[in-house]
Amino acid sequence: MPYKTGGETHHGGIGNEKELVELLNANPNMNINKHVQNRASTMDIPRWGHLGGTTQKADCNVVMGEHCYDISIKNHEKTGTFDWINTSKLEEFNESLGQSVKTSIEQFKQDNFGKEITPNMRNKLADIFNSEFERITNEQLKILLHTLYIKYPEYVLINHRHMNKLIMYPKENNFAEFVEYTDWEYYLKTTRAKTSRMIFRRKDGIEINTNLRLRMVLNNGLGALIGKSEKNKCSIPCLKIQQDKVGTLISKLVNTITDVIPTTHGLDLLADVCSQIETSTTYVGSFKPSSLDLLADVCSQMVPLTEQSL
Repeated sequence: MPYKTGGETHHGGIGNEKELVELLNANPNMNINKHVQNRASTMDIPRWGHLGGTTQKADCNVVMGEHCYDISIKNHEKTGTFDWINTSKLEEFNESLGQSVKTSIEQFKQDNFGKEITPNMRNKLADIFNSEFERITNEQLKILLHTLYIKYPEYVLINHRHMNKLIMYPKENNFAEFVEYTDWEYYLKTTRAKTSRMIFRRKDGIEINTNLRLRMVLNNGLGALIGKSEKNKCSIPCLKIQQDKVGTLISKLVNTITDVIPTTHGLDLLADVCSQIETSTTYVGSFKPSSLDLLADVCSQMVPLTEQSL
């Protein structure tokens, strides 16, 4: 495993919801924790909990006495997207669309079950989704976005891994493309991918890219649909809304609460480094200089123990 030896901050790979929950529980003095305390007007220590399952938009919550706030977590690297919604309940969004997609995919399954996957087969599947986009109207797009906003948790927490930061913000005043342009026409523009469309809005000759992408895909892929996957035995159509240009989104946020991820995981890194130092039956004098340099570099990056929440 390579280590950063140029002075960069190491945070032990905070990459999923459970690790973030542990981090926020272990560091009550972080700005995010202070914010929710102020919001609840309490000095109770915030207790974070991970929420499993797919029935809610929230990934975790934070509790202080009788106060509880739900939070959606988004992971972001230097580039890439994240999902606002990923649902198989297409009929709730558009009844005719859901029924049509279901019927078309079922017929495709019957026609191809057990066959070897070919590029032509993949193309025919993409054509099904491509044609279904034509059923989506301006009003249906607006209803989808507005409904999604209503159902979303009160806060969104972006784990900006490239910048080693956590950015939390309230949904109020930060979901403009979902709720603020009711007098604009929303429509879909084609992309290179047949299973994807960009959501645009227009008014008085002006066209705006919302940076929201609508996708229709199979949740477990083509192989599972036609019985060629050992891992998954079924695959159903799903609708996704993805956020493109996350950096642009972040730059426009208001009322954000930001924390640099503390180096409380330096002890874990130290243990990893020590495990790599060549073992010896003699004392420190026999360690290789490169190992000592690496060890010293790690120690220089660690927060003093008196400043950590242990």
